[in-house]
Amino acid sequence: MILKFLTSTSHIEAVIATAMLTTTSGAKPSTLFNKLKADPERVKGLVGRIETQHGSILEHNRICWLMEASDSEVLEILLSNRFFMITRLGASSWLLSANLRTVSDFARSISGPFSETLIASLRTFAPNIYDGLKRALR
Repeated sequence: MILKFLTSTSHIEAVIATAMLTTTSGAKPSTLFNKLKADPERVKGLVGRIETQHGSILEHNRICWLMEASDSEVLEILLSNRFFMITRLGASSWLLSANLRTVSDFARSISGPFSETLIASLRTFAPNIYDGLKRALR
């Protein structure tokens, strides 16, 4: 199986930090997001403290990968977590999408090359979430 990161929600960690603060702040989410987007250090401080099993704040995003896999490998993924979205593009080519909660839940429940590749892909667009998941999986 080959997995290649394609794209993700823009400013994904600022979105998650906004979700965190929305529950404790009286400010409008759009105001929080704009302030957080402009302050990566504050985002790092907030997101760096989250517990990756706190699912609801990890749902406010979308990540897409291009996957080369057999039908049986795809079926195994779908049966292990119903929140992955998989679309056939060709004989062994698939579009895979999920949110960070799905990735986190999957990686915590099933270890292996697929989980490791999913987690590794986070390093480029969500480095603080990546660090948190790596710590949680030790």
